[in-house]
Amino acid sequence: MTGFLNKLIIKTSDLKSKPFFQDSFWTFSTKAMTMVVQVAYFIMVARYLGSEDYGLFEGTKAIWAILFPFIGVGMGDILIQNVSRDSTKFSRYWGDTLLVFLLSVGIALVTIFPLITIILPTVPPLFILLILLADIVGLKLCGLGQMAFVANHQIKRGSQYGMIYSFTKLIAALFLPLFPENQRLIGWGILYCLGSVVPALIMFILVQKKFGKPEFRLDSLPIDSVKQGFLFSLSNSASGVSAQLDRAMLVSLAHPVAAGIYSAGYRFIDMSRIPIFSIQSASYARFFKYGESGIQGTIGFTRKLLPLILVYGGVALIVLLSFSSFVPKLLGEEFAEASSVVIWLAPISLMYGLEYLASDSLTGAGFQGKRSFIQVLSAFLNVGLNLYLIPIYSWRGAIWATLITESLKTVFLWLIIVPIYRKQSRDHPENSSID
Repeated sequence: MTGFLNKLIIKTSDLKSKPFFQDSFWTFSTKAMTMVVQVAYFIMVARYLGSEDYGLFEGTKAIWAILFPFIGVGMGDILIQNVSRDSTKFSRYWGDTLLVFLLSVGIALVTIFPLITIILPTVPPLFILLILLADIVGLKLCGLGQMAFVANHQIKRGSQYGMIYSFTKLIAALFLPLFPENQRLIGWGILYCLGSVVPALIMFILVQKKFGKPEFRLDSLPIDSVKQGFLFSLSNSASGVSAQLDRAMLVSLAHPVAAGIYSAGYRFIDMSRIPIFSIQSASYARFFKYGESGIQGTIGFTRKLLPLILVYGGVALIVLLSFSSFVPKLLGEEFAEASSVVIWLAPISLMYGLEYLASDSLTGAGFQGKRSFIQVLSAFLNVGLNLYLIPIYSWRGAIWATLITESLKTVFLWLIIVPIYRKQSRDHPENSSID
């Protein structure tokens, strides 16, 4: 056992001299600072809203999280894929990205918003609209701005600018107590919307100053890119279903309080995944570069990252189990049961790390369709399990649905890779990983 751990540590230390490690370090550093801000903002919002209103907030966000990837139709991923290989065409691809983004926002406002008011009849329509504008306009534009920096291999700068979004949320939360208790849900909707749209405009200006103005081609939509981007959207939306829809289903199938308890516990799981998100952000563009030599190239890169993921996943599991008893002290006794959510979902960080390596290995090698297929199937499984388990077991049912779905998704993503890798190894034995 000691020898195995020493081997992991040695392999992990070898990464320190790589540009990838430096990108990961800066991404993690900024995300760690962001996490501190998010913890403060999360605790304030949970305490000021209470478990019921907080559950309505998270349930509404969950609906938009599923639709969120279709805003822009995956053009941010196409931007990274194309610009990371040829940065001279940034203005053209950035213009295509923004054009599709604006069109999809308009479609969502006209068609999707009325449907959500029907799905969530207990949530005020104004609150739903405010969260919609905050997430599909503000959050999405911030994300596209960060992807512009990633595409140009300026991950450090993009990560630093991304912190603006979290800081504005914290500032918004500071004003929440000024609203009367019976108006705090709408009040938070207004503050949340302002805290999203303002940093989005700042990010847009920063991208334009650094890389130039977008080049809009109004005479022709980038149909081929949209078709390819749809697969990215489908994959991300399926992930959103698995990670978010259970919160909305808890609101409608159980009670907003149950949604609040589950969402509060899950928020700590999300925070534990920040280092893995950092590695993923730093490595994403590189997977496309390694993928030029096929699945052999991306798997070769994955082997270098695996020790880091295993070590961190184990550490995160131990920390979450140790921390769970402090949850009621942070959020109040109203959220006491959220500590059980943290305990049961503690393995998710390790699962996510292994899933990310398999998913991005497939995407980088040009097998996004296969990745999307598994993620869509897992989303349907997650919905089916939640429909059966939540009415019986409330938030505990959502936990079991999540654990079953994430475990199977990780296993099947890796099972898909095996035959592809073997076939390429036979057909192209000369291929090797890019250093």
